[in-house]
Amino acid sequence: MPSPSRFGILRIMDRDEFIRTLFQLAEPYLKVRGDLPHARVSHQYALRLLEQEGGEPGIVEPAVILHDLGWSQLTPEQIRIAFGVRAGGEEAERLNRIHERKGAAIARRILQSLDYLPLWIEQVAFLIERHDSGERADSLEEKIVKDADKLWRFSTVGFWKEIERQKLDQEELHRFLSARYRTWFFTQTAVQLAEEELRDRGKEIAAGNQGV
Repeated sequence: MPSPSRFGILRIMDRDEFIRTLFQLAEPYLKVRGDLPHARVSHQYALRLLEQEGGEPGIVEPAVILHDLGWSQLTPEQIRIAFGVRAGGEEAERLNRIHERKGAAIARRILQSLDYLPLWIEQVAFLIERHDSGERADSLEEKIVKDADKLWRFSTVGFWKEIERQKLDQEELHRFLSARYRTWFFTQTAVQLAEEELRDRGKEIAAGNQGV
């Protein structure tokens, strides 16, 4: 288990306690859009990517857990405009940037309350502020955060949740993801995981089984 200093924590707290605390502090913000399952699934993908690709867990894990807190600052109608397979246009882009910037600000306050390393706080906030809008990734940690976020849509929980949330046809979402996954991700591990998950979702669709 990493020492407290390994995770940038300036007071006594081990890694597991830190992760539990982050989820607890994030939950009120994530509840607004029902994003707690998304944060948990994305975090699990991030752990797999860290294991295969490397990277600094003390930056990646907080960024993945806290990346969508900013949706809590938008109205349901604004969220509908900004998010989803069918979203697009200048207004969607503007609202998406608001959720990124406000989410980074909330994450910064949460990490400061835990006496996290200031340098790492800024790196986490930077990743959150461009986790959707940034077309490039300037570090391995940013690649993993972006990939873990996108992999949610391919997971058993995420695929069927997004069909329900966005009112999509299951074949529509499967086609959308199939057309993009080879060029969507920054790490080869994420491409392989997406391909495996798409095969499983295809089997669920063919069997009439919604997986969850």
